[in-house]
Amino acid sequence: MAKSPLILAALAKAAVPNINFHQVKSLSAGGTGAFDTALLTATTGEHYVVRVANNQAAGAELEVELRALKALTQNGRQALPFEVTNLVGETKDESGSRVLVFSFVYGNPVEISAVGADTALSTSIGKAIAAIHNLDRHLIEEAHLAEYDAAEIVRNRTAELDRLASTGKIPAVLLSRWENALEDVSLFRFQPTVVHGDLNTETVLALDESVSGILGWSSLKISDPAEDFAWILGTGIHELSDSILDVYRQHHPVVDAGLRQRATLYSEIELARWLMHGLNKNDQEIIDDASSLLAVLADDVSTGAVGRLVASATTITTITYEEAVVAPVFEAESVIEVETISADEDEELEIIDLAKDEYVDDATKPIELPEKTDNELF
Repeated sequence: MAKSPLILAALAKAAVPNINFHQVKSLSAGGTGAFDTALLTATTGEHYVVRVANNQAAGAELEVELRALKALTQNGRQALPFEVTNLVGETKDESGSRVLVFSFVYGNPVEISAVGADTALSTSIGKAIAAIHNLDRHLIEEAHLAEYDAAEIVRNRTAELDRLASTGKIPAVLLSRWENALEDVSLFRFQPTVVHGDLNTETVLALDESVSGILGWSSLKISDPAEDFAWILGTGIHELSDSILDVYRQHHPVVDAGLRQRATLYSEIELARWLMHGLNKNDQEIIDDASSLLAVLADDVSTGAVGRLVASATTITTITYEEAVVAPVFEAESVIEVETISADEDEELEIIDLAKDEYVDDATKPIELPEKTDNELF
């Protein structure tokens, strides 16, 4: 059963007893999500997010994110041109689950398809991704976060493709397209780098035409830089993709020639993941939506409306994946493409129940702040 906003506020107060809250807003998605979350407004006007995992898988994800946030040391954060949340306090609930309180990251979700090419925001997005990829690999290694080379990525993606194919619901033309791309070794010549791993409309925030914060760090790892471009290439807006990649190349030392194709590949497979998610949840609405998106893509592939994913007309078979990992990459210029407590007697905690709104369970998911009064700071 989902925790009420009042209970979450009490738990948060126990976690950070030096902060006084006067308003709480539920962020839990109707009590069915993996996390119970709420936005808290302090008497100082600052905002915080309290988060409690509802199951073992969510708890494990939360633990990984905490390791990732700790890996982003002060020097690492100073190298990023945007805000990253901080853990400000924690406690445990009556069942022993961790209750975490985070600083709130301000900003509005970036609807990438609405971003104009060669604008201040597209430029900021390119710089933000480059800054992540420029982080020192040692930060990830010392935090014992995941590391993948090209061979491992291909093996994992191929195994995933087999699972997707077993549903019998993926158009054959797409399975063939993705299989051919994964078999093209020359496409996977890249230098693994630090990647966020989950950039999307919900995790990238912007204010005043600039990236203000990035959320959801549980997928921070060393992997394929193309992963962080999948949400951009998935729009199919070439002018936007070109403008962001151009800025990225100016701020990242090396860019491989197959990045664009791999990012497109990952974005297409994400549609199949959406279908698999619907099948696992037995949610017909999701299944229908994903099936429709896959059908459109299949038609575009069949008619040649979308470009090839393979790096060359003839698949190179004389290079092993291990050789591809250490193969030289192209320089940027040559790229082709709680203890329960109650409020004080003289204080009143306002409870705002917005459970009917469709929020995603993310501790720092951007939300609309509570309606203002003349006495409130925000």
